[in-house]
Amino acid sequence: MAAAFGFALIAVFVMGYALGVAVGVAFAALIALPPWRRLQRLLPLDLSFSVFLMFIAWAWLSTIWSPYDNSGQALRMATGAFLYPLFVYAVWSLRGKARRIVMLTALVSGSAMALPYLLEGFTGIISHFFASGADRDDYLRDATRGVSAIIMALPPLAVLWMKLQPGWRGRVAAGLLVVVAAIISWQFHLFAGLVALGAGGFFFALGYRWPRSTILMITLAYLTMLLLAPLLLPNLVAPLDGDNLPFSWAWRVKMWPYTGAQIGMHPFIGWGLDASRTFTHDVFKMHGYTLNYLSYHPHDFGLQVWLETGLVGALILGMAILLFGLRLAGISSLTHPQGAAIAGSAAVYLVFFSVTYGAWQEWLWASVAWVAALCILAGPEPRDRS
Repeated sequence: MAAAFGFALIAVFVMGYALGVAVGVAFAALIALPPWRRLQRLLPLDLSFSVFLMFIAWAWLSTIWSPYDNSGQALRMATGAFLYPLFVYAVWSLRGKARRIVMLTALVSGSAMALPYLLEGFTGIISHFFASGADRDDYLRDATRGVSAIIMALPPLAVLWMKLQPGWRGRVAAGLLVVVAAIISWQFHLFAGLVALGAGGFFFALGYRWPRSTILMITLAYLTMLLLAPLLLPNLVAPLDGDNLPFSWAWRVKMWPYTGAQIGMHPFIGWGLDASRTFTHDVFKMHGYTLNYLSYHPHDFGLQVWLETGLVGALILGMAILLFGLRLAGISSLTHPQGAAIAGSAAVYLVFFSVTYGAWQEWLWASVAWVAALCILAGPEPRDRS
């Protein structure tokens, strides 16, 4: 029942305060923690996770030369790296009736997450409760995170509908979730969400037909996005005319080549963790505004990893991604629907990592664990560690 409460709590955070998803997943991990005799089965740690912890250690070490004084980010990353996977393991450990109760809770709570966003999108009634314009803007900004989280969870939720409600009713319910996600993405001007929906749907279909090959294909896409980011993105957007693009994209046309130039100054070990926050001296004018070339982060995961942890960090993290992708593709009990859920969600995350969110945002890391737990429920009941 603890895991069921955890899924319901996470859904509440997605609906009301998406930044709190990190708190929800951490709390769910603690209350659903399996007994020590089961936790011992995690030892020795999976190789991909061990390499990922090496990346966390390198990022923490980089705070020594980072121009940003606040080292709290490294501690939060390390805490999340240990806590969030425990929720995934707790869900993996479920068997029989307990597993089915958690599946139903996850499905019902997950399907209800879009309701407040539909209400706000059609009526604007929720944002009217915020007195000041700044508070309203903060709510709407957080709402885009909540909508993003819904899209991230959509592939395994669709599989759960078809699993628990076989036949046309399950397919219709899954289709309605997709339609609702598209509507709220449009209402909140989250155009990256619409792209993510398209990518997720495409790879969901591929994953359903060829689950292992599609997971490997997505793994290759992540490695390309990470390892080649300094070469691809700055050169891709440099020829574009930002005046003819929406404001946020015009900003990226300036931001990504600038970030690439900064990477070139410290290509091997990077500027240090959270250094992105310190580039406040270089500005430009656009649409009547004076803007920083780099605002908090480059809005691309690969560029931020290179900028702050350098080639060393990119190679360590790339190795962790490769090992994890190979492990997922090699799961002996992997089914076609579960492969579709994994591939679809991975594609959604790839879009958001590439153009929207910062690399170290706790709510985003926590959401990965939450969606991974949903993907476990979308598959068969596990029989061993694989």
